[in-house]
Amino acid sequence: MLSPTTRRTAAILASAVALLPVAYPLAAQRPDAPPLTVAGAMALARAHHPGLTAASARRATAVGAARQEAALPNPVLEWRQENVRSPLQPDRFLTMTQPLDLTGRRLALRAEARLVDERAVADSVTVARGVEVAAARAYWRASLALALLDVAAAHRADAERLAYVEADRAREGAVAELVAMRAEVEAERARLTEATARAEWARARAGLASAAGLAAESLPPIPPMTFAAGSLAPVPTVDAAQAAALERRSDLTALRAGVEGAQRRRSAERRAIIPDVSLQLGTMQSAGYTGRTVGVVVPIPLFDRHTGARARAAGALRVAEAELRAGENAVRAEATAAVEGLAALLAARAPRAVSLTTRAAEVARVADAAYAEGGLSLLELLDARRAHADARTAALQWSAEVHLARLELNRASGAPLTESMDTP
Repeated sequence: MLSPTTRRTAAILASAVALLPVAYPLAAQRPDAPPLTVAGAMALARAHHPGLTAASARRATAVGAARQEAALPNPVLEWRQENVRSPLQPDRFLTMTQPLDLTGRRLALRAEARLVDERAVADSVTVARGVEVAAARAYWRASLALALLDVAAAHRADAERLAYVEADRAREGAVAELVAMRAEVEAERARLTEATARAEWARARAGLASAAGLAAESLPPIPPMTFAAGSLAPVPTVDAAQAAALERRSDLTALRAGVEGAQRRRSAERRAIIPDVSLQLGTMQSAGYTGRTVGVVVPIPLFDRHTGARARAAGALRVAEAELRAGENAVRAEATAAVEGLAALLAARAPRAVSLTTRAAEVARVADAAYAEGGLSLLELLDARRAHADARTAALQWSAEVHLARLELNRASGAPLTESMDTP
């Protein structure tokens, strides 16, 4: 028979833990700002991430170099005087020389410059999309880390309450001291687990701040992940995802522009076999007479027939074509993996996934009541509580994986990143 004091303590214990899950204080965050959403995290990254500035600068560099190479050569104005300090009457010449692009090489280079700009724009879009994806991934991971910290804090608080009760019972002689020691060991393990979860939350928060281009203390409050197994948008077929990816992916747009640009470069280098002809016009003063001068300058391709440049352009075209084929194959594979990954996660949804945390909580409540009445051992109670915490953890991790899988599918297929995604 249990003593009245022990019975009262057990009743208090049962009433305290029968209300699981309960609210526990989360890690301190800024209270003066609205909660951050995944769309807000991506907006912060677009506004502050230095990678976008670097992408814009790379575009300006590439386009500037291409336009400079395609520019027409400037005319050359020459003034020359001969017979200086000579008894002869000085001769004076004023000549202008203008190279002429008779083969249209620079027209091909101008076309290449436009394609370089198109590729640079597509590359910038790819970089911006990558920054947004990184911010969204970091957001979901931080949200999950915060929710897991909540679970760990709840489990630790329950373990400490149980250890306190068992210590009282051991002092009264109602249970063996070994039972109290075992409860204290469980409480210590729960404290270590919570400390690990808190460290992971700090790392995840720092990762989100880095992805958003902000300091960690400048981040708005991050809501914890919630287990919501409601209806999500249907998963597209593999063929539909691949077709959308091949049509919409900006990295493929950049590779296609690279192939076209390499074709224009090869055409320009082939035309350069015939060098530019320069036309000279001017005036001269010689022996007291003024006359006109006209001339044509024709470089003779005797030693340099532009062979190296033509070979380099042909090789660059083959590389660009191979990169395009490899990129298309990679995009197909990414779309396939994204569809199959999301489908596999959603296959574990209702009805079993919906009742996972509910059933685990019910098991924990029944175990608490049974233990308070002396019908359950301490080890069985601890096992039921751990099962409840593990079930909450698994459900939250599943929710985070679904969000990440949907994000990956949108990224792989070229769809808007927040399309058909539930956000806190």
